[in-house]
Amino acid sequence: MNHMVEFGLSFATKEEYEMRLGIFTMKDAQINEINANPENTWEAGHNHLSTWTDGEYQRLLGYKGPQELNETNQVYGVSNGPIDWRTKGAVNPVKNQGQCGSCWAFSAISAIEGHHFLQTGTLLSLSEQEAVDCDTQS
Repeated sequence: MNHMVEFGLSFATKEEYEMRLGIFTMKDAQINEINANPENTWEAGHNHLSTWTDGEYQRLLGYKGPQELNETNQVYGVSNGPIDWRTKGAVNPVKNQGQCGSCWAFSAISAIEGHHFLQTGTLLSLSEQEAVDCDTQS
């Protein structure tokens, strides 16, 4: 019930509620298993997708990229260890793109925000909607 309140969920019928509760229970067990692994340096948690079926989630994934990559991408100038940019203030909180199929805009804007932070030391929160509105090819 707390999850429903937190994410503003309601279900039309008792049957749907029970189905969604089953999905939530399964995902809760998976999250608990992940979080119990002492090798993980991160923590999993619930979000607004925790009661969605796999089919509902798959509809969000509109882009289907190439299945094989023939080129190797190399990163030059890598530091001696991992960098968590969140702890350096270079990453904005996660934004919800909803179901509009604009993942490209969120990715591009996030990269621009990060680049701007590296250049100036100031983290901006730019508008993904502005990029989507200017896209005349979609």
